[in-house]
Order: sequence, then structure tokens, then C-alpha cells
Amino acid sequence: MATLTQPFANEQVFTSGPKRDFRQEVTDNIVEMLEKGTAPWQKPWEPTAGAFGMPVNPTTEKVYRGGNAIHLMATGLRKGYDDPRWMTYKQAAENGWQVRKGEKGTQIEFWEIRQQPTNSSAQRAGEDESTSRTKSSEERRLIHRVYTVFNAKQVDGIPAREPKQHSTFEAAQAGEQILLNSGAKIAHDQADRAFYSRREDAIHLPPKESFKGQAAYYGTALHELAHWSGHPSRLNRQTLTDSYRFGDTNYAKEELRAELASIFLAAERGIPHDPQQHAAYVGSWINSLREDKNEIFRAAHDASAAADFLLRLERDRSVAEQTLQVPSPKDEAGVGQISVGELNQEASNLVRDREDLDETKTRDGVEVDASTPGSAKDSSR
Repeated sequence: MATLTQPFANEQVFTSGPKRDFRQEVTDNIVEMLEKGTAPWQKPWEPTAGAFGMPVNPTTEKVYRGGNAIHLMATGLRKGYDDPRWMTYKQAAENGWQVRKGEKGTQIEFWEIRQQPTNSSAQRAGEDESTSRTKSSEERRLIHRVYTVFNAKQVDGIPAREPKQHSTFEAAQAGEQILLNSGAKIAHDQADRAFYSRREDAIHLPPKESFKGQAAYYGTALHELAHWSGHPSRLNRQTLTDSYRFGDTNYAKEELRAELASIFLAAERGIPHDPQQHAAYVGSWINSLREDKNEIFRAAHDASAAADFLLRLERDRSVAEQTLQVPSPKDEAGVGQISVGELNQEASNLVRDREDLDETKTRDGVEVDASTPGSAKDSSR
């Protein structure tokens, strides 16, 4: 097996040996944790513990995203690290910190878009603009790199982490703010099930008091809100817009994306998490991941996009509320005030320019049910 021979650079260098399949290794680890009931989105937590959070690089203050985030969360959970900070050997050394001798790093991946050298003579010879754009896109190529990072618990000299402690009230308030500022239609009109109806473009939940606690309520509500984000008028997520039934591949894929997005939201805002509401999907997730080593990375990518979308709505509409009563400069009397509808539209427009989301066809009439297996309904039939 290949071994790491140069820990002093950002990028890992391997000796000769069979080439490692990074994505397969990550997928195998996630599947094993799912089978044991210990994957990151299967473990409950309370915000007052202060130990859980999105993996972050302490030297750049950037949060890890997508598949890297899930991989680092899973690794930290498996190894008992209660610190979400991860960095390369070089980054630690540049800050005067030292990775302890004998510590084994964790691999993450990075995709770099590199522009190939272009020949401009064809354009000077009269090449039309559309052909030029097509060739330009073809001249870009993705460079895949694998880096080794270490958890703060493996590093000497790094300052102690001071996690923000979230009170029960703050955690509940954070959850309510995300739900409210999304603008989603939410009705507490169900007896014992929760689902997102794409036909109505609305979320249906049982009354709050019917949940055993805040973790159960917000875990379910944010899960359904993640489904809501995939509507054709928002992120237009293929796993939601394609027609499916419970047990189908697309159903499992969309449920995984919604669950990961709810995890990212909860970790970002210190909201309690209880995975019991969605335990019925574990088997289908395992099957989906086993069939395709890239699926966990695609799912985590889509989940990050959904979480970003919802958090952006939360931030933008919170700012909008503060300026709602400010008169327009053209009308000191207040006649030119900005309307709520205009502010909502502006907030939505700010988050629709995600270039990394595929264009997909849309179909109407599916309810995504997060509590009752087999209850997905195609109301167009």
C-alpha cells in the first residue's frame, strides 16, 4: 500500500504501490458507520455541548464543504475528536504549531479549474463568438488533488478552542429564524407525519407540541425545508424534480440530500439534532452509496448548496427587515417605501446564480414524506 513520505508539504506524496481510490475509501467508511448506526447524521447532539460544529480550517477560517465536510465529520466522530478544526502540516507549522510525531493525517480532495493555453489565431481568422465560447469551455480542465490534514487534537501548541455555547433558547430561536426567513409555506396540520408537497409547494408538519422535544421538531422541519429548497423555482434539484416513488433510487438520493442539508444547518447554527425521525431511510442510503462511490460527494455538494441557499435567505431577509421602514430617497414622505414582496424577490434573486448546479427538466405533483415510508404521492395521476 502507498505510504505518505513527505508530510511537510500541503499535498501528499505517495511511494510506489497500488493507486489509492480516495472516494471509494471515504464511501466504504461512511457505509460502515451507517451500518453501525454511528454516521454523523445518525448521532444526536445538544447545542449546549459545544463540541459539534462544521469542520473549519483555523488558519483560513474557511468552513469545509460538501464531501470533505462529511468525511471530516465522520473521521472526527470515529476517532473521538471533539474539535472541528483541521489543517495541513504546513499550515500548522507556519503558525508555530507542531503535528505530533506519529500522528496519521486524514485525506481530503480539492478540485482546481485550470485554463489551458488557447490559440487566439482562430478567433482572429473570423471564428464566431458561440464557437469561441464552446472551445474556451473545452479548454478548461479540472485538476484533482488530494491533501492531508490533521485535527487540532493532533497538534501541539495550537490555542485552545473556545466553542460558542448555545442556550436552549438561542438554539430554538435560530431554528425559527431559518424557517421564518425562508418564506416557505409551513402548515402544522398533520396528525403523525411530515412532508413537503411539491404540488402545493408547502411543508406540512404535526403540531409542535406533538414532538418529543426541540431536536425532533427542528430536525424534521429543517429536513422538509431542505426538500423545499430544491423546487424548480429555487435550486431546481434533479433528485427532487424527477418523478419517483418510495424505494426508488431517486427517492433515497433526495432523502440523503435533505438529511445532510439539515445536518449542515444544525451544525452551523447550533441547533439540536435528533436523527430518529429519518431512521427508516438508512437502508436505502447504504444501497445507494454502495452502488456509486461518487454519490456521497454529489449528495454532500447538493446539501451544501441547499444549506447555503437557506442561510443566505436568513441573512438577507434579516437585513431587509431592518431597512423595511426606511423611506426611498426619491420620496421623503415614505411613498416610495420598498415593499415586502420586492425585498423577498431581491433576496431570492441573490441566491439563484449558482453556476455549479445542473440544468434539469421539471415535473410537478410529488409529495416528499419524511416520516412515513411509502407515503410519497404522485398527485398528477
